[in-house]
Amino acid sequence: MRELSNSRLNGLREGDRIEVFSGGDQINGTGVFIRIEDGFLIWVDDAANINVTSLDVISVRRIA
Repeated sequence: MRELSNSRLNGLREGDRIEVFSGGDQINGTGVFIRIEDGFLIWVDDAANINVTSLDVISVRRIA
């Protein structure tokens, strides 16, 4: 499953602006991609909170 999850995020680089969605709803607004580790997305939201979110329950979209 992790291989599939990582393929959904191909092309993201550290520092990219992202939106994170769960169940079609945006969670925690926008943020900055840090990395993928052990099936989790590590990212920082606009309030400077570090978030660790399971890739099994989210979708991620790069924004300009």
